[in-house]
Amino acid sequence: MEIEELNLTEILTALQDFMTQDGAISAEQREFYQQFRNELNAHEGEFVIEDVERILMATRELVSAISEEDFIKMGEAILTRYRNKNADAINDRIRRLAEEAAAKRAAAEAARKIEEARLAEEARLAEEERLAEEARLAEEERLAEEERLAEEARLAEEARLAEEARLAEEARSAEEARLAEEARLAEEARRAEQARIDAEEARLAEEARLAEEARLAEEARRAEQARIEAELEAGAAAKQAYWDAQGSIGDEEKDVPDLPAQATTHDDEGESSDYLKPVIIASLVAILGAVTYLFIL
Repeated sequence: MEIEELNLTEILTALQDFMTQDGAISAEQREFYQQFRNELNAHEGEFVIEDVERILMATRELVSAISEEDFIKMGEAILTRYRNKNADAINDRIRRLAEEAAAKRAAAEAARKIEEARLAEEARLAEEERLAEEARLAEEERLAEEERLAEEARLAEEARLAEEARLAEEARSAEEARLAEEARLAEEARRAEQARIDAEEARLAEEARLAEEARLAEEARRAEQARIEAELEAGAAAKQAYWDAQGSIGDEEKDVPDLPAQATTHDDEGESSDYLKPVIIASLVAILGAVTYLFIL
């Protein structure tokens, strides 16, 4: 069923019925009616409801004396005539509009559900992507942590090996220093022992030299003493021979000069002096050897 539009007579009749329902028409209503009719006469084509509403608003602009209440009621009167004329069509249109609205709502609901499903799928994919990204980052972090720990372990091992090498080097250096010290002390001990041996040998050599000198001095003394004794014995024998010769000549007494006492004393002093010289020399040599030995020790 199609909508039937109002014609000019139906529009003006609806407006007159509203104005005359109280029995009298006011000057403002009359002016509005005349201006509204002029606007309708100027319109070309059918009077669709939208055109009628537009003309009403235009007339309202021209006739400002009409009250807002009268203006609304005049529009309602025209719309009531329009609805009464097209009640079935309007109801059918309302039903169709309702169906269209329901179909639109159903389509919108379906579209909403599809959109929700799409968004849910996108959210699911985004969540899966987020979880995958988190898993990837976690794996990268785990690998980085493992790499960091491995690097720390490597550095710690290198530090441990370096420390062991350092300690080994220190131990080696300490051992070398200890051996060098022992060698130095052994060398010093050897040199000291060698010095002691050399000093002892020197002392023994000196003692042997002094003993040899003392022996030689003793031999010289004994030889000198033997010489002196031989000379004394020779002198005594000569003297005895002299007296024996004198006795054989006769008993005549003769003054024979004897050896001067001073000469005998001189011979004794020379004998004593020759005897003491080697002894004094041997004593001095022994004292010097003892002092030298003590100085070396």
